[in-house]
Amino acid sequence: MDRRSIIGFILVFIIILLIPYYYQWIGRTQKTPAKIADTTGVIPNQREEKIPQETTTKRTTPEAKKEITIIQPATTKNIKEDSLIIENDLFIAKLSNLGGGIIKSFVLKKYKSTINNDTTLVNLIPEGKGSALYISFIDINGDTLRLLEPFDLKKISKKFDEDKHIYLKDKDSIEITYELTTDYGKVIKKLTFFADNYLFRIKQNLKDIREVIGSEFYSLNWDCGLPITEKLVKDDLYYSGSYAFSGGELDKLTVKSGKEKRSSFRGYIDWAAIRSKYFSTAIIPVYPGTYGYSLYGKSYTKGRTEIWKKYQMQIMFPADKESTVNIYIGPLDYYTIRSLNVKLERIMNFGFSPIRPISKAILVLFIKLHSLIPNYGVVLILFSIFIKIIFYPLTNKWQKSMKQMQELQPKINALREKYKNDPQRLQAETMKLYKEHKINPAGGCLPILLQMPILWALFIIFRTTIELRQAPFVLWIKDLSNPDTILTLPFSIPLYGNSVNILPIIMLITTIFQQKLSTISANKQQRLQTYLFAIVFFFIFNQFPSGLNLYYTLFNIFTIIQQKLITDRPK
Repeated sequence: MDRRSIIGFILVFIIILLIPYYYQWIGRTQKTPAKIADTTGVIPNQREEKIPQETTTKRTTPEAKKEITIIQPATTKNIKEDSLIIENDLFIAKLSNLGGGIIKSFVLKKYKSTINNDTTLVNLIPEGKGSALYISFIDINGDTLRLLEPFDLKKISKKFDEDKHIYLKDKDSIEITYELTTDYGKVIKKLTFFADNYLFRIKQNLKDIREVIGSEFYSLNWDCGLPITEKLVKDDLYYSGSYAFSGGELDKLTVKSGKEKRSSFRGYIDWAAIRSKYFSTAIIPVYPGTYGYSLYGKSYTKGRTEIWKKYQMQIMFPADKESTVNIYIGPLDYYTIRSLNVKLERIMNFGFSPIRPISKAILVLFIKLHSLIPNYGVVLILFSIFIKIIFYPLTNKWQKSMKQMQELQPKINALREKYKNDPQRLQAETMKLYKEHKINPAGGCLPILLQMPILWALFIIFRTTIELRQAPFVLWIKDLSNPDTILTLPFSIPLYGNSVNILPIIMLITTIFQQKLSTISANKQQRLQTYLFAIVFFFIFNQFPSGLNLYYTLFNIFTIIQQKLITDRPK
């Protein structure tokens, strides 16, 4: 590989690495048609920042001239806040009668989070940051009402113990009915949970109080966002966002550090969702008839450091009908998300269009192999061998070509000496020599370029898919989705960072050794290019997931073995 080829390859590789960050910078989103100004807005917690709400035309009815008190004091003063615990093999959910079953906590039993050296099960409801799944609407006075009052637990389809703890198993399900009595009628919410699913169902009926709702719709809101669950906060925030899917088009809303943003749409909607790096919650209407959605996001900073991104969503439903929605709260597990059959997997990150099919194929292969081999590190070793076998004919041909070029080196040096004052003639004679011996001097780049889509797909898989989250291998490699850090420096080194990782160092050594075996000359320039090539890769890969570095290191080792076999083979 000549100097220009090396420089070109490095530049192409760096450009590919920067493409996702470029898209993030320009705020690239797929636009949903017919967007309009938000009429209600996602309502933040009253104790937090206030977001200006756009005005809504009030009803011109006699009732609109007087102030309406929706809640009847006599019916609510004796109802206290109470909780109910629903548990199955997947989660433990704590419901409050406030708001008719808002979710106070939702703990995932199969996933752990370690922050500040404290390891706990993942809870997807941030405490004190807002409320999950409450109803709101604009009344005929033009005021936004949030139904966060205590509802009455009217009916429950299953017995519970003294602690109001219900465990669902096998094919069990449970329906819980909450009612709020007002001066104008009842508000009814029914929640149904299942034993074998992260999905649960909500039926909501506001028909009795239709006359005091100042518009044609009410809203189901999630305004508490999702918590940070990962050690690398910056990574967790980078992949977070809010989404809505309507008419086959995805509306993606993300916010930059210290900024806020809103998106809304009036019309039929398939679902709205919020995601962090590995987890998600989604509101999925069961029947058509929704009025639209509103998404909102705000970035919170401490000094210059971004500490949280709070994403909110609401879906509007017709006020004169009973509405049913499915609620998903759980992991961004590919098969789990895809099984919902609503294309919620569109919120998952598989890279830009040409890489997406490769990423999905590799992930499916990994999951299948992991069902047989319960260690993703071993799965990665087998995958490396598999890829090496596929590329063997190409790399074998390349290595033979490199060997021939080494044998031609004396003649090439003679041409350089002979035509040192005539660069064009030197180029022509060199290419003529290559042609006579049927050698392609650029062939050395081809195996590496063909691997780049696989490398990028592996980068995405190890960094964003929950299947590989906290997946250990051996010894110091505790998490294939993060760098294999053994020491964190108290200072940061430019381009390198503050993490001392072992696999990038091993990768650097094997890359230098592998390049030296295929170097076509022993002059200083060639050696310098070899070292430069390896060092650039070392800095690029140092902060990459250890799974990707393990793959590249294994590929280097297998290539070295292959090169030694060819070098040592008798003529």
